[in-house]
Amino acid sequence: MIGRLLQFLNWIIIIFGLVSILTVSGIYIWLSKDLPQLPQSLEHINLSLPTEIYSADGERIKVLGERYPVNIEDISPNFLKAIIAVEDARFYSHNGIDHRALIRALIANFRTKKIVQGGSTITQQLSKNLFFSFERNWIRKIKELLVAFQLEVTFGKEQILEAYCNQIYFGSGAYGVEEASQTYFKSRARDLTLLQAAMLAGLPNSPNNANPFVHFEKAMKRANFILKRMVSENLISSSQREAALNSRIDLASPKVESNPNLYFVDEVLAKLQKIYGKEFVHFGGLKIFTTLDTRYQYFALKGARNHLEALKGKIKKETNSEKLQVALVAIENKSGAVKALLGGRNYSHSQFNRAVSNNRLPGSSFKPFVYLTAMESLNFSPATVVNDEPFKIEIPGAEPWEPQNFDEEYAGNIVLKKALLKSINIVSAKLMQQVGPDKVIRTARKFGIKSPLGRHLSLALGTSGISPLEIASAYSVIANLGIYNEPYLIQQIEDFQGNRLYEHFYQGVQQYGPDTLYPLLDMMRGVVERGTGKIVRRMGFQHPAAGKTGTTNGFKDAWFNGFTKDISTSVWVGFDNNDSMKTRSGKGLTGASAAAPIWVHFMQKALEGKTKVKFPVPDNIKIATVDVKTGKLPDEFSLEKIEIAVKEDVDLSPLPMEDLIPKVDTKLKLEVEKLKPSLN
Repeated sequence: MIGRLLQFLNWIIIIFGLVSILTVSGIYIWLSKDLPQLPQSLEHINLSLPTEIYSADGERIKVLGERYPVNIEDISPNFLKAIIAVEDARFYSHNGIDHRALIRALIANFRTKKIVQGGSTITQQLSKNLFFSFERNWIRKIKELLVAFQLEVTFGKEQILEAYCNQIYFGSGAYGVEEASQTYFKSRARDLTLLQAAMLAGLPNSPNNANPFVHFEKAMKRANFILKRMVSENLISSSQREAALNSRIDLASPKVESNPNLYFVDEVLAKLQKIYGKEFVHFGGLKIFTTLDTRYQYFALKGARNHLEALKGKIKKETNSEKLQVALVAIENKSGAVKALLGGRNYSHSQFNRAVSNNRLPGSSFKPFVYLTAMESLNFSPATVVNDEPFKIEIPGAEPWEPQNFDEEYAGNIVLKKALLKSINIVSAKLMQQVGPDKVIRTARKFGIKSPLGRHLSLALGTSGISPLEIASAYSVIANLGIYNEPYLIQQIEDFQGNRLYEHFYQGVQQYGPDTLYPLLDMMRGVVERGTGKIVRRMGFQHPAAGKTGTTNGFKDAWFNGFTKDISTSVWVGFDNNDSMKTRSGKGLTGASAAAPIWVHFMQKALEGKTKVKFPVPDNIKIATVDVKTGKLPDEFSLEKIEIAVKEDVDLSPLPMEDLIPKVDTKLKLEVEKLKPSLN
């Protein structure tokens, strides 16, 4: 009985083995036609073509992937031992796949229910970097394994290890061990000390988190871990480890470029690397044609630096004005092409890209979306009257919300257009209370704002972070009278043979009708002509324009976002640590004083010599002058008037005389009744 059972089990194993072999063979045959052809020599892969990035005006703004390959004899044995210890301890004993490491990784990942450990060998990593870094699926993994087998069969271990050491990325723009040695230690790869070698070997797995320029303690901790691994794998002795940890390590000065286009380039690379992988982008010999106008970028940088320098004498002494930062984004309205993108005042000092970061509050720059929601949902118009007075909103389970106006003054009854050009907080809060945050968020989404927005009433005052790129793009929808164009930075990509890999084709989406958005556009024209943004005109900018200022509580953020018919530009100014921009006089820098001058300088230069183009008025729009207090056509009693743009069907007929008289003043009302015959 037992003999039969064993025989049965033996047959099961044989059948399972045959099925496995046939399955693997079938997969290989299926995928073999798509597998890349290996080079005759791995030395050739180190001479891969660099990638070039061009601006829209034909300037080569960045070259990537210039390698400095070395022979394995010119790489310190310290580094070779360190990289093997941490990445692939059984490198010299497996055939490209380490089954033990794979099983160990699977168990560890299963226990933690997340990926905490990988089982890829050095050969597999080389396979991925050379051929599959741009793919992100399970077929890629199978191809990677098959090519790893081919590499092991075709080339020797020393050749594979040499190619790997010349391929891997070490952070700080360094590819290959020779460039990494020069970048971090001003040393040749052959001269690396044991501690230097361990520190470098810790970088490929996490080039940002273990970067010694930024996180030295983390880098040392990682180096210590690798030294322990080297001891456990009998590659060094315990005494060698102790000596290494007690040795001196001097870092080179970080190599940072001051190219003003690099904020833009960084965003281009971030987008491409998500799709194709870093290796392919940097070393694919690509030609990347972008939307950047280098003249615009120069105008942005010069305008920003000049104005920030002028603000130095105005900010309080205890505030370090040298750290005052700026971001600017300019978008071509008709296409969505990003023509300028400035992420800070000096790239060599800070590579953090504030132009695409959504960690700053837009303040009143967000109000146009609240106003449009109210006009759409409640059938309001720029002539609708709202009472600007102190009020309290009860919130269940929380403290009441009592919004305040910036100047702590109140205008009483006021039409929406006047409220927006004066940027009255109370009116925006009342509109939000009536329509609710959800509807406002839906409106913002139609304008292309993708950042998380809080579902709370204070959103009316711009209390959720939005990037300058998003605001510039959203405002371009207003300039386009309802057409949304996804903002883009890359026009075209060609491979090293000139074949077109990608080309951007834009097709705008009509999110709103022109007659719906023109009243809002006209209100924002009022901001520039007579409102909080009138500094634009005082500084001599003459092109037809519209926009909105933004200043957050405590003067922590200053914005001016505006547009002409052709260009939408967003400017933010503030401190990275959220310090207040208080001035020596005790006041604070606002959107008008800190951001608008930069906007004006940029736009004047960008539009220099160009025809002044008016915004087209849709057919279903009428222009009228109304009383600021009533929103109706003025009469002889009107004290303040304002020009508005509304849809044709909006009734602007004057109010009956009795509606103009307060109900409480009965005596006055009787007197007016007596005067009616003479008034007629």
